[in-house]
Amino acid sequence: MQGGSMGGMNHGSMAGMDHSSMPGMDHSGMAGMDHGAMGHGGMAMPDPLVNDVGAPPGARVLSYRDLRAAKPLYPVREPTRIIEIRLTGNMERYFWSINGNSFSQAQPIQLYLGERVRFRFVNETMMAHPMHIHGMWMIPQVGNGAENPLLHTVNIKPGSILDIDMEVDAPGGWAFHCHMLYHMETGMMRKISVVNSPRTASAG
Repeated sequence: MQGGSMGGMNHGSMAGMDHSSMPGMDHSGMAGMDHGAMGHGGMAMPDPLVNDVGAPPGARVLSYRDLRAAKPLYPVREPTRIIEIRLTGNMERYFWSINGNSFSQAQPIQLYLGERVRFRFVNETMMAHPMHIHGMWMIPQVGNGAENPLLHTVNIKPGSILDIDMEVDAPGGWAFHCHMLYHMETGMMRKISVVNSPRTASAG
């Protein structure tokens, strides 16, 4: 849906509606709801770090928050820039893409050697996508500071947003793709090119 609007619907007349009088609707529990945590259509945004495995109530299920790097490789620092990686596709036609473009339609993602970049994954599909990068570590931002885990593959849940930092320390061209290979083969793949920064190149 473009801009969160629903095609063909006129919401202008809904502003003054009294929803409390709608039959069958119990609004008594809505007073304390945090609407800021709700996504499109009034649905709560899923926690991107919790695994939905159908475990019985009370069972402890490990999540990315429980992972810690035994030997942190990198100091904590702010990213030099944020790159939005939208995971896109079409269930009916069964093709998958990044930012609406398949591998054959897109230019490589260019990163600069020595920078710390943040990939902001936005999964716009109804499927999980385990995103995998060759050559460098992904550091999901799970709240453990310098001990955030180092992973080559991070699962991005349907409808979720997750920030992943990378220390760009491996020059060259690297594959970046969904690790469900039938998603990769239909287009959910990019080449990442790691080059010297313009400042470094001009100084050399």
